[in-house]
Amino acid sequence: MKKFRETGFLRKVGSYEFLLKMKLLIIFLTLGILQSTASVYSQQQKLALRFENATLVDVFEEIEQNSEFTFLYSNEDVESVKGINLRVANATVDQILDACFTGTALTYTVNDRLVIIKQEGSPVLMKKEVKSELETEQQKKEIKGKVTDQSGDPLPGVNVVVKGATNIGTITDFEGNYSIEVPLDAEALEYSFIGMVPQTVAIGNSSVINVTLESSTESLDEVVVTALGIKRKVKALGFSAQQIGEDNLSEAREVNVSNFLTGKIAGVQVSGSAAGTGGSTTVTIRGNSSLTGNNQPLYVVDGIPIDNQGHDSGGLAGGNDYGDGIGNINSEDVESISVLKGPNASYLYGSRGANGVILITTKSGKARKGIGVEFNSSTSIEKINLTPKTQNKYGTGYEGTNLYGKIVEINGKSYETLPAWHGDNWGPPLDGRRVVVDPFVFPGEEPRTLTLLPQDPNNIRDFWETGLIANNFVAFTGGDDKTSARLSFGNTNIKGITPKNKGVRNTINLRASSKLSDKLSFDGKVNYTNTKYENRPNLGETSDNYVYSLSVMGRYVPLDFLKKYYEKTGTYGRWPGIKYNPYYVLNELKNNDQRDRIIGFASLKYEFTDWLNLTARTGLDWYSEERQKTWPVGAAGRANQKGRLVETSRKVKESNSDFLLTAAGDISSNFSGSFSFGGSLLKQYTTEMSWDARDFKAEGVYDVSNAQDIRPESSLWEKEIQSLYFMSQLAYKNYLFVDISGRNDWSSTLGKNNYSFFYPSVSTSFVFTDAFDMNSNILSFGKLRASWAQVGNDSAPYLTKIGYKSYTTNYKGHGYADVSTGLPAVNLKNELTESWEIGADLRFFKNRLSIDMTYYDGATKNQILPVQVSSTSGYQTVVINAGEIKNSGFEMVLNAGIVRSGSGFKWDLSFNYAKNESKVVELSPGIETYLLVKSYPNLIEARPGQRFGNIIGYKYKRAPDGRRIVGSKGSYLKETEKSILGNITPDWIGGLNNSLSYKGFFMNFLIDFVQGGQLTSTTKYQMIRKGSALITEEGRRPRDTDDQGNQLPYVGVLDGVVEITDDAGNVTGYEENTQAVDGQTYWATRGWQRIGEEFVMDASYIMLREVIFGYNFKPNALKKTPFKGIRVSLVGRNLFYLEEHMQNMGISPESAPNTSAGARGVEVLSMPTTRTFGVNVNLTF
Repeated sequence: MKKFRETGFLRKVGSYEFLLKMKLLIIFLTLGILQSTASVYSQQQKLALRFENATLVDVFEEIEQNSEFTFLYSNEDVESVKGINLRVANATVDQILDACFTGTALTYTVNDRLVIIKQEGSPVLMKKEVKSELETEQQKKEIKGKVTDQSGDPLPGVNVVVKGATNIGTITDFEGNYSIEVPLDAEALEYSFIGMVPQTVAIGNSSVINVTLESSTESLDEVVVTALGIKRKVKALGFSAQQIGEDNLSEAREVNVSNFLTGKIAGVQVSGSAAGTGGSTTVTIRGNSSLTGNNQPLYVVDGIPIDNQGHDSGGLAGGNDYGDGIGNINSEDVESISVLKGPNASYLYGSRGANGVILITTKSGKARKGIGVEFNSSTSIEKINLTPKTQNKYGTGYEGTNLYGKIVEINGKSYETLPAWHGDNWGPPLDGRRVVVDPFVFPGEEPRTLTLLPQDPNNIRDFWETGLIANNFVAFTGGDDKTSARLSFGNTNIKGITPKNKGVRNTINLRASSKLSDKLSFDGKVNYTNTKYENRPNLGETSDNYVYSLSVMGRYVPLDFLKKYYEKTGTYGRWPGIKYNPYYVLNELKNNDQRDRIIGFASLKYEFTDWLNLTARTGLDWYSEERQKTWPVGAAGRANQKGRLVETSRKVKESNSDFLLTAAGDISSNFSGSFSFGGSLLKQYTTEMSWDARDFKAEGVYDVSNAQDIRPESSLWEKEIQSLYFMSQLAYKNYLFVDISGRNDWSSTLGKNNYSFFYPSVSTSFVFTDAFDMNSNILSFGKLRASWAQVGNDSAPYLTKIGYKSYTTNYKGHGYADVSTGLPAVNLKNELTESWEIGADLRFFKNRLSIDMTYYDGATKNQILPVQVSSTSGYQTVVINAGEIKNSGFEMVLNAGIVRSGSGFKWDLSFNYAKNESKVVELSPGIETYLLVKSYPNLIEARPGQRFGNIIGYKYKRAPDGRRIVGSKGSYLKETEKSILGNITPDWIGGLNNSLSYKGFFMNFLIDFVQGGQLTSTTKYQMIRKGSALITEEGRRPRDTDDQGNQLPYVGVLDGVVEITDDAGNVTGYEENTQAVDGQTYWATRGWQRIGEEFVMDASYIMLREVIFGYNFKPNALKKTPFKGIRVSLVGRNLFYLEEHMQNMGISPESAPNTSAGARGVEVLSMPTTRTFGVNVNLTF
């Protein structure tokens, strides 16, 4: 309500405006824009306001509409204060009033939410200028100028006063211009503005003074979202946490929100799956900490943990990646992302936060006049970046022969045919001969023939299409000082690079808050997402993976020729040596899936006093998923030959309820603090039903009722964690902070006597620049921090019980079931991660340069491991607590304001660096290795005393000087024992982000780095084994015979040495290898012998990850339009590698077949890498 004075009396008005607001709200509801309740306003509320030539009364009214403050004043005192030009963002009411009252005789007093305005002494008139009575008797001169920010934009509302005479001043107008008359003896002008560094400028003989103000270095008030959604000042944190704001999220739109983190957060490694757009994303923070469990962070959206499991996300031997949970979040709804990097920061999330936490805060409603509308449309095309480079000179066959088959008679004509063996490309050079490929014809018809000529070297690209991602989004927001709401609708359509692959995601998000009373407030959200995909790409080393067939097929085969794959008999004609024609897979082997998901929460906060409050919250993450996959009659594979249908129905529900009682306030003049006590209850429930239907009665009818062999299967998965926790913070003089916390979990998945486990945490922060009152032009801010924490981690359910599986088939008329092969681990304990870290936050030159450094050391003990047991026990494995993994490393984040020019050009740079050392300290006694991933021809293992993720396989046998040894048959020899070939962990990772702006133009480009580490490639293994890789041209003869038909000698002589032995077989020396061999022996034997060293590649890369160029229209340009803002940008993502070592295999060093531990170091016939180019248009009105 407003209170002001008319004819000398105070009275209340505002009922009409209140009713008008309510009517608008009702209309808004009837249109479907539900505005529900919550209050985010308090006496400390920060406001964003803008005034042009306003009166002081206008300012009061605007503050009342956007906060809980009420003003009490007399018109006589304030009516003369006019001409106010002010633009503020994230400012307190005190700061706003101080700016408005500069040069006046007005003062104010704040009593709770009541602001009393009064005047001391004689009133002072102010329009553009404030003058004293004495000033009129002095000689004066006029100073003019303009005040701008670092981007060159004008700053209205800047206070300009004469130094030493605060009663002589003025305020800049809407264009940042000012004019002031000053005494002749005035020495300097002082310029001040909320959120900017004040400046003092000497007047001298100047009559024009232009000033550029820089952003304030008051980083002390910078806040980040921490555990349980609590916002805390950066200066008070004793651990490392980084946050990405809306400005860094709004342009480079990604289907999966996790991809925003790539290259932007120190210590965070992000990689997409081999499935491409719509697939899962793997995120690890500070390395892997668990051998068998989940190594990905916990995702928390608006305080509610969500399920991020992929559920059967594909593997090395096939399958499909159906995406992860975070991929259901629309990036347009995201306001900020905070990354809590380790147990020290995420301990309050208990066992689920052991690998770090990614906190996502979505946008909420804002108090404003009317209803705000935001519309965004973006369209991106996706183009193939890299594909395998193939040889294009030699045909199929074996040992340089057998390219051609027998002669057949068709309709009285003779034709040559392809041989039965032509799955490998070791045949003679392609000579243009014409062969028949489909001898099954009807009388009078000509057979299909093919000329054996080299194809376009890049014809693999022709199989793939240009992808398209179209995103349209609209949001409505509104509210007043009691209620606020935001309703958004999003639609994303995806056309993949694989023909017939497409997807759609529709989202509806409603966030509402309300102040129900002076003490009770409400906050709530509901988000609904529907996703549908058709024909997701098949993954892994399987014949229905398009990449497999395209990479190894005969180099004389035109792709158009493969589009006709049924023979005249109506049956599928398999290309000899290849199980699946890629076009057959596209058109006949189909899959589709649909997911409906609801994520929501409701929260109530009750303020008993101004220092004691209670928050209670409950949240739900529920989704239902349906999948279907079909194989036609005649498909390859024993289970598929008579037709097959697999349908899966899954329902997942996760509920989280918690409460938090908090007491906070000043303890004395020097001490302040808070203490919180809370608890939470997690319940997870998953059910799954699947039908595997085989042997169709009628061909082409994909329905369970059409199958003669139906195999249903169902499963149930439940888990519960109960928790209690406390946290206390103590601050001394706002520069020394100490936090002590603890949490106890009771998990249903652990052994009977080990349900309960407790873990503590302590951290401290010391702002030494404040403690020692260091006012330096060089060091602006300095903080030291340290923390120590323990976090437990439980297991998947049912490891402590005997599990069983029932079957619908029967034996002699009786149903039967079998029990789990795992021995129950009745005494199973929690894994325990103990971590400490130290760090420093230093800022220099008025915040133009900042460096944040962290060193951390952590170990996860009592690893939950399955180990082999004697078969006489009746079981195969038992799960035990054993093993330890240690992660230690260093992180650095450097931010620099490179350029701040008076013309408005601005260049900011951000660089992050992280080095993590992950070491397997020990496994269970008697266990020398633990298998993480098996991928031909190598393994990924964990070995005690070694780095996590060693690549294990056979090396080339070498002479003492390192040269490879050639055997008697002319091929390389291998060592008899497997050894370490490399490691999947990078030496270091980092990112370099540049942001440039000039007036309304802006440009960002991001480069991210991974240096060191190796991967093992199945693509290279298959392409070398089958002779299709470009590299296999080496060592082959261009012709098999001379002009007379005589066989020409082989030309492939391997670079190596031959052992010289005595009569007893002892090696006495070495001599140069001179034996010539055919191309197959020269190359394929490396794969056949599984010499794994050949297929390990350097995984280092430098990528130009992101380039953005755009223009943000200035408000002045939109005055005569209905828009409040227009922003247009061009975006490029994943543009190209500046460095990579993939040896022309067309693969990405980043992709992984799935999200399991160790999978990042494995490449298995992955989809081609792509780059995207798009345009974004954002409108607000």
